[in-house]
Amino acid sequence: MKKHQDEIHETIMYLSRLLDKHTNIVEVQANALIFTIQVKDLYNPERVQRAIFEKIHRAIYGKLSSPDEFNFTMFIAPDVEGSRSGYIPDHVLHDPMIPHYHGIILFSQSDWEVIRENLSYWKGKIRSSIMDMREIKDNEIDQYGCFKNESVWIDLFDKKKCNDAKHQSPIGGYVQYAMKSHLQANRRSIYTYQPKVYPFDIYANDMDTSSASHLFAVLYGLQKKFQMNSSFSR
Repeated sequence: MKKHQDEIHETIMYLSRLLDKHTNIVEVQANALIFTIQVKDLYNPERVQRAIFEKIHRAIYGKLSSPDEFNFTMFIAPDVEGSRSGYIPDHVLHDPMIPHYHGIILFSQSDWEVIRENLSYWKGKIRSSIMDMREIKDNEIDQYGCFKNESVWIDLFDKKKCNDAKHQSPIGGYVQYAMKSHLQANRRSIYTYQPKVYPFDIYANDMDTSSASHLFAVLYGLQKKFQMNSSFSR
């Protein structure tokens, strides 16, 4: 029970940083892209995670991020093969065969309207920018020259696929899913799988930290009510 509550607590911490600065934290959850990025290894994940954020930012806005301009928020976490099944052996965490990142991007309503109108174009632009990184695994090509397995997968966030009974919001369910390797690794003092929230983890000042902490308290209160109602309905 305590492990479950600790995981919920940590999920909401990251969720509060992801939603902070958005004017409507309910509506923005519909303005989302999710992604999975296969990489060659998980060396220096913090540098790679920030590079992915900056690549996406430049692909959409034509420039790198800055502390004076807020455009979108992004959660990203490293993951390994087999993490869905439950327990991840230590040797897999230390030397995964299929290392990858999961993430979600939340856009403002105005930017989302532009992206949604020409989704294929923007997905392709983001994908191409990320594929430029040397850390990204090469696409697998079959004998006919067709893609067998793309290393960068991007799609709309579908809340119906994240109807997790643990969370009052579907995005909370996705965030906990994305960092499932981190939750196990952290308990074993393996710190390779630390999630990141951008731009919070680059530019957050004392005011931003205070704002995210306030939002955490709000979200945690909603979560407790959700859990109480769920237990009563059983």
